[in-house]
Amino acid sequence: MADVTCIRCEQTREAIKDNPYGGKIGLTLKEKICDLCWQEWYAQSIKIINEYRISLRDQKGRDELSKQMKIFLKLEPAPEGETALQVEDTPPSK
Repeated sequence: MADVTCIRCEQTREAIKDNPYGGKIGLTLKEKICDLCWQEWYAQSIKIINEYRISLRDQKGRDELSKQMKIFLKLEPAPEGETALQVEDTPPSK
């Protein structure tokens, strides 16, 4: 498998193994993101979907998750005045 210099972690590592997306964004991911950062995004995306109750049935939900992916992976900056969605790694204690 080919190595890439990842724009997120700035390390030269193994490229993404699978094609996570089609089209232009898929090519960008394969060329610029390492598999480790992609796995971190995958775990983060599940947390975002669950914590923010994002429905992937709706175009708005898919667009929001795509925007968050691009911010997380440093493919584009967060829009001015916005930040990436934050999720807790551990649930708050009761």
